Amino acid sequence: MAVTRLSAPHDIVTLHIARGGSALPVMRVLMGGMASRNDLPLDRLDDLHLAVETLLAEEPESGGELTLELSTPAGGFRVLLGGLVNQSVKAALVADDLFKPCPGCLLDVRLILDSLLDSHGVVDMDGVSFGVEMEKRAS
Repeated sequence: MAVTRLSAPHDIVTLHIARGGSALPVMRVLMGGMASRNDLPLDRLDDLHLAVETLLAEEPESGGELTLELSTPAGGFRVLLGGLVNQSVKAALVADDLFKPCPGCLLDVRLILDSLLDSHGVVDMDGVSFGVEMEKRAS
């Protein structure tokens, strides 16, 4: 696990952590600390926690590392969760059409993220993995 803090007009913190059961609790603590430092209301932090948890629930428990980048642009909170590999989730997030329930279908991740976040988008990382950039306004 590595954490980097860079000086900028707003705080930026990057966490690199191995996949597995301990990744989510560490991410939640880091997000909570950044939210507290920047006066992000608890209900907005909860939405970000749930969005990250939803994405991680569809990921394998082993193989490679995850990256969590947090920043605080003016009036908001930005999260980039990288190292994701589930192509079904990626396809759901970039699909043009709405989710249509069917037997055996995954819960529509895009519908959940749409309801929790002010904005989100897929970021291609290294050709194998991808990231999801999420934003939540502070008010």
